Amino acid sequence: MMGLFEAAWVIARRDFIATVYSRSFILFLLIPFVVFGAALFTSVLTDDEQRKEMQPDVAVVADSATVQALNQARTRLAASLPDRILPDLRAVAPAENVPVQAQRLLADESGGYSAVLSGTIDRPVLTGPTKIDEVIGERIQLIVDDARRAAALSNANVNLPAVQVERVVTAQAAGNLQMIRRGIARGTQMIVFTVSVLLATLLLSNLAEEKTNKVIEVLAAAVPLDAVFLGKIIAMLGTSFVGLALWGGMFTLGYLFVQVVQDWMTMPEVGPAVGWPAFIALVLLYYGANYMLLGSLFLGVGAQASNIREIQTLSMPVTMLQVAVFLVAATVVGREGGWLTWFAFLFPFSSPLAMAAYGATNATLWPHLLALLWQGIWVVLIIRLSARMFRRTVLKSGSAERFFSLNFWRKPASE
Repeated sequence: MMGLFEAAWVIARRDFIATVYSRSFILFLLIPFVVFGAALFTSVLTDDEQRKEMQPDVAVVADSATVQALNQARTRLAASLPDRILPDLRAVAPAENVPVQAQRLLADESGGYSAVLSGTIDRPVLTGPTKIDEVIGERIQLIVDDARRAAALSNANVNLPAVQVERVVTAQAAGNLQMIRRGIARGTQMIVFTVSVLLATLLLSNLAEEKTNKVIEVLAAAVPLDAVFLGKIIAMLGTSFVGLALWGGMFTLGYLFVQVVQDWMTMPEVGPAVGWPAFIALVLLYYGANYMLLGSLFLGVGAQASNIREIQTLSMPVTMLQVAVFLVAATVVGREGGWLTWFAFLFPFSSPLAMAAYGATNATLWPHLLALLWQGIWVVLIIRLSARMFRRTVLKSGSAERFFSLNFWRKPASE
């Protein structure tokens, strides 16, 4: 009988060729681009409408001088703030009874007003429900304060010309450096998590399908069951790297095309703490570790399912568990310590994501060696546990072998 690694390589090569050289795999790789392109196209078409929907309308029931002063103040604030965070002011001619008019304006669905501002800039009155205080109320206060300052300066015949701020350019600032590196850390976690979820869940249905076709029984009789599990995970990991290479290549070509056409798109000047070459290598290693950990777990779960219906039932809780692990790993970014941070580093399923973020914000390299060793140990343990559970619960063939042995990798003696 072949040794563990030799048999695992045979299984991996078989599954890799069967997966990559199939039409469904090509379609699978193209689906993310279709979904992303459709989402991008839809967001571009609806961006203006969404911005308008998220921007509240406030009716200004006041004289023309007050309305003009408020609109000028809003224009000045919009020059330095995003326009969408300021409410849109719409002038309404005041009636004899302004409070009653304000209630009617708020009840009129065709107008769509979120609040009504009446009175003068010295005695403004904002009418509306309580929930507008933290959003519209604060922004209306900014507009009114700016209008009052402008009126006070005008009444005092004071003209303050704009002052050009003198700039002293430095190489980098610590706060900006930390902010960018935290952004890199969060982006890395999101990419590793998304790709792992997209590809690793395929292992849930892998063994269930081969159990139905009786293929797994033939493989288990020919090679060690641990090698079957390990080989399938290696095959899917190799398949995922093919997908990453294709997606990364297409993204690079798109970036270079935009870079040639437009010069505004440039790489950030600040890189991760360990440097880009080491960081890219660490991200690939942690992606592999994350995929192996999730893959071994999913393969073990899928091995216990007897049909595709059970796999579909398990898909939702498995996805929710992955999201929970991602949220735990995300707590590392921006934290200096604490039990939750250490838990994210030590918990095997969140450790790859947490350590990838650690590499973006910390220049120390030796913790990564310990982390990869720790994750590798858990991959071996989960594969061994999954294989033993499959052998006892599915194949109904108990074994007297120990759970873990340092000689598990040796090639058995020929009979």
